[in-house]
Amino acid sequence: MLVSLILPIRSRVSKIFCFFLVVTLFGCVRSPVVLPRGAGVPLTDFQDVFTTATGPCRQVRTMELMLAISGRAGNAKLRGRVRGALARPSSLRLEGLAPFGAPAFIFVARPDVAVLLLPRERRVVSDATADDLLGTLAGVPLGPADFHAVLTGCLTPDPQAHEARKYGNGWIGVDLDGGGTLYIGILNGVPVVKAGERDGLVVEYLDHARGLPRRVRVRSSDNRGSSTDVIAVLSQVSINTQLHTEVFVAHLSGDYAPMTLHEFRGGPGPLEESERLDR
Repeated sequence: MLVSLILPIRSRVSKIFCFFLVVTLFGCVRSPVVLPRGAGVPLTDFQDVFTTATGPCRQVRTMELMLAISGRAGNAKLRGRVRGALARPSSLRLEGLAPFGAPAFIFVARPDVAVLLLPRERRVVSDATADDLLGTLAGVPLGPADFHAVLTGCLTPDPQAHEARKYGNGWIGVDLDGGGTLYIGILNGVPVVKAGERDGLVVEYLDHARGLPRRVRVRSSDNRGSSTDVIAVLSQVSINTQLHTEVFVAHLSGDYAPMTLHEFRGGPGPLEESERLDR
């Protein structure tokens, strides 16, 4: 009798433990941010709030970090771990980590140069722009400077505000020169960038540390009905360390065969899970 009571209790405890373990490791699934709409209340004295909120991201000259990527681009599920390095104005290195062996991919970009290496296939793509390569890898067509800005919370490389308004939820929407809007809220008494939208992208910023986000969610859709919803969790972040220029150079031996961007797009991407959403 006692054993028959203990076993169901153990089973329930085990299920509860597993649930909390999953929540702890992967975080709660949450609905995407809903941006405030409407005219709001016009603000004239918003520059101090804007300067404080964007100060941390403006100060990021270089960054080294790990990214945990999850989400989807079109019908493809995306998941992977990426080691990254960024440097102003437009240098970027992304290295897709594999459970063992060679990296899944190495992407490097400098002004006017972008190369994607696929070490496991010994192939190289060098006939495309950084925007096209990043768009194919992660479903978000951004160049290195814009990638840096979106990831750190500035949204654009050099955000300049020209007007603002306050909404009923307390957020301040700040329109930027050249297009785009930042949404600023208060966290522990300090203004921080909570979200933004630009060029068809909606970006949500979460888990701030020292004014910089540690979780970034990017959503977009196109006129063909294809959508992207990607979450990047930042860890092991080092800011404004000295990065050697060699970090942003692609080193490859002579046995790498060329691959066109069209060929690369024709196969599964290195961040793509084997199971597709439409199956």
